[in-house]
Amino acid sequence: MTTGSGRGEGMEAGALSGRGVEWDEVRALLAAETGTPMGRERALTAIPLTDPGAVSAALAETTQARAAIGAHGVPSWETIPDVRPSLDRSRADGAVLDGGELWVLIPLLAAGPRLTAFGRRIRPVAPALSDITDRFPRLDDLYDTLCRALADDGGLTDDASPKLRRVRQRVRDLQRRIVRDLESLLQTSGADTIFSDRYVTRRNGRYVVPVRAEARARVRGIVHDRSQSGQTVFLEPDRVIDANNDLIDSSREEEQETARILTELTGAVRARLPEIERLVADIGELDWIIARARLAERMTAACPTLDPAGVHLKAARHPLLLAQSWRDPARPVVAIDLELDRRRPLLIVTGPNAGGKTIALKTLGLLTLMAQVGCHLPADEGSRLPVIRRLFAVIGDEQSVAENLSTFSAMVRQVRDVLARADDASLVLVDELGAGTDPDEGAALAQAILEELERGGALVMVTTHLEPLKAFASTHPGARNSSVEFDRERLAPTFRLVYDHPGQSYALAIAARLGLDGAVIDRAQTHRSEHAARLSELLSRLDEQTRTEAARTLAIERRESETAARLASAEAELTRAEARAREIVARSRQDAAALLADIRRAVAAEWELLRQAEHSRKTLDESRARVRQLHASLGTPPAAEDAPADTLVPGDAVEAAHLGVRGRLQAVVGGTATVAAGTITVRVPVQGLRKITAGVPAAKPARTPEKRDIAPELHLLGRTTDEARGLVEKYLDDAFLAGLPAVRLVHGKGTGALRKTIHDLLAGHPLVESFRTGEPNEGGAGATVAALKVG
Repeated sequence: MTTGSGRGEGMEAGALSGRGVEWDEVRALLAAETGTPMGRERALTAIPLTDPGAVSAALAETTQARAAIGAHGVPSWETIPDVRPSLDRSRADGAVLDGGELWVLIPLLAAGPRLTAFGRRIRPVAPALSDITDRFPRLDDLYDTLCRALADDGGLTDDASPKLRRVRQRVRDLQRRIVRDLESLLQTSGADTIFSDRYVTRRNGRYVVPVRAEARARVRGIVHDRSQSGQTVFLEPDRVIDANNDLIDSSREEEQETARILTELTGAVRARLPEIERLVADIGELDWIIARARLAERMTAACPTLDPAGVHLKAARHPLLLAQSWRDPARPVVAIDLELDRRRPLLIVTGPNAGGKTIALKTLGLLTLMAQVGCHLPADEGSRLPVIRRLFAVIGDEQSVAENLSTFSAMVRQVRDVLARADDASLVLVDELGAGTDPDEGAALAQAILEELERGGALVMVTTHLEPLKAFASTHPGARNSSVEFDRERLAPTFRLVYDHPGQSYALAIAARLGLDGAVIDRAQTHRSEHAARLSELLSRLDEQTRTEAARTLAIERRESETAARLASAEAELTRAEARAREIVARSRQDAAALLADIRRAVAAEWELLRQAEHSRKTLDESRARVRQLHASLGTPPAAEDAPADTLVPGDAVEAAHLGVRGRLQAVVGGTATVAAGTITVRVPVQGLRKITAGVPAAKPARTPEKRDIAPELHLLGRTTDEARGLVEKYLDDAFLAGLPAVRLVHGKGTGALRKTIHDLLAGHPLVESFRTGEPNEGGAGATVAALKVG
């Protein structure tokens, strides 16, 4: 048996035991989300799968269906009828379907291509569902045949066959002729004394007129009927008998042709029966999967993880209570955590009546079954469940007077069946285990039952009020205590489960809240045993401690959450700051590159002017002034947004990192600082500076080299041509500024390459008036003497 997914085996007959878990009601919720009779039947008869692979596949189908609905909406079912009764009738040889039974096939056949197109659209997000629509059989020819032959009311159209068209045309012609002849008869003179009324009607398939009984002899013809009063006879006049006979014959011929066509159409359906049944099954399967997805969306459900180690459901909600909250939002559903694992397979739930113990049992049972039919669960992400083969639910009072069963007897009979069949693939749920008899004996029997179920390997969750079972759960290594929380201040349950300590029944407190006389409550308190009173007091203290710890834990979690939020905010701010810094650096590099290009162009232009201008000291001074002006205006850099400069005062050693300049702060005006760096003074934004402690070049005024500072000759022996060229250019500038009239360049004789390079340089230099090879006393061919221009 399957859930409708076509994979895996379902729970065997009888493996789902007990009516109290309300599984039928949950299946009805699923059925309400379907769009076809086939999907509805799948939902109402859904049987949980027991193969983990099949369960995983069904859950994945639901996940894909939710994605498909989110992307493309629910497919258009458009009232697909249930054709299975018609298909069953057509199966037998010789059976003939009537027009109505054939017509219901048309909406089904029309749905195939429409749903196939839907499957193609959703393939990117739901390939499993698209695979279902891809295997739909192509029945276009049968669809066209039925549409051509059948009208919307199930009758045959004239296009069903050429013969049917001819016969029907003959019938219509005969009917018009007969009616015309009879209407003319009704208009003859004296008609009012012959006919009781002037209309044409039919009796036994023949056209007749109403004739007064007393005038019967005045009209020749055949009487086919009389009125109830006997005063009117319905007569077929002689003049239309032959036409009526022809009409009867033609009508019979039409019936024969109709029967032949219906037989032919039924045969066409029978020939394609396997394909039609496969289409029916596939549409039902698609509808069933979509229904699971729609319910999951309504429940804000999560896909569970299959885990053989046990149950861990986070913030689980009872599906039927959730459905009630849709109709009545004023009734919120309290979420509970459900934990049950193989290491401690016995979970004993205690606490007050109406506190939610039975709801917890049913929630576990229903969510387990829902997962195994492929449903997502009304629980938080990360919830885990094992796949079980049997579920036993002993919930509710099944006492019966007819069968002579008391509450206790009914419970024992059910538990006997559970013990006989439960194994390590079973989940057992028992409400009020050991109730209905002497508490001492009931507790002893309950403990023995729990030990036997543990020995068989089953996962077990039971509820009880029996004190010995609370002690058993506290001391037995395979058992675990839990309780439904109770608010002692409001004397009302919170419906939450608390683990690892038992709960009180609070019977007296609840009775008082429900209005029982206070004197009765006080008397009941005096009747309690000393042991029970101490135990109750102990449990009360445990409850109080638990609530205190819960509040403390909540506060810690809240602080941790706030801390995490602040940390995340700080990290985000750091990321934004780093991004801004990278942007500033990139922008600064671009600005620096643009500035460098401008400087290079300006220097190149100045050099060209210098080459072409008059070679005089005045010209050189003007050029040097322009270069200094360019140097002093080296741009204002982008502001470094986060560089602190609040403590800078004139005289501080500072650095403008973006310019690579170090110097001494001279003054600060507004947001601009003046910095002296060696021979230059620059203005930069205050935010672009940082204070340093060393490495500042001493500020000194710019000065023109004196004559005594420059030697009258430059030795170039051992230098390469490139090195010599640079040294000579700088030496000529300094010598010119120092006012030397001539200089001697000692280059040696060697190969002559260095002498040629120097001569080429001197020939085009703007500061050289002339040059010559040195005299013997000046070094001869190993030296060159250059006369400089004097401004």
